[in-house]
Amino acid sequence: MVRQRSTADKNMSIKVLIIENEQALVTALYDYLGTRGFECDAALEAAEAQALLAHVPFDVVLTDIYLSDLNEADGLRVLSFIRERALNVRLVVMTAHASPQLESEAIRLGADAILHKPVSLSVLADALTAVSGSKV
Repeated sequence: MVRQRSTADKNMSIKVLIIENEQALVTALYDYLGTRGFECDAALEAAEAQALLAHVPFDVVLTDIYLSDLNEADGLRVLSFIRERALNVRLVVMTAHASPQLESEAIRLGADAILHKPVSLSVLADALTAVSGSKV
């Protein structure tokens, strides 16, 4: 499900794609980031995210590692998709199931930051701002 963009300030905002399979978390992130001036889209699964990334430019992608109940690291597939297409986007990964191997792979695929759930919304917003090189 793609949510409509929040548009607190289109001219100054950082465009963020939130990729997360937990709808309640997507809603919380979307709402909070919108109040902080980010322009957000959201995808609940990897295929949906890839379709958006193929057609819409984003400044930052925020993705969970595990996007399904199958315990597959779908978020890494999204990072691979971005890397293969050489998209000019910053990458922030968040996960509740970090391991040294997953973190190494995320970094190898271009992750700019890795955050461990639970993470406060303000810390997350600050990380998005920092990797984008902008001020919101």
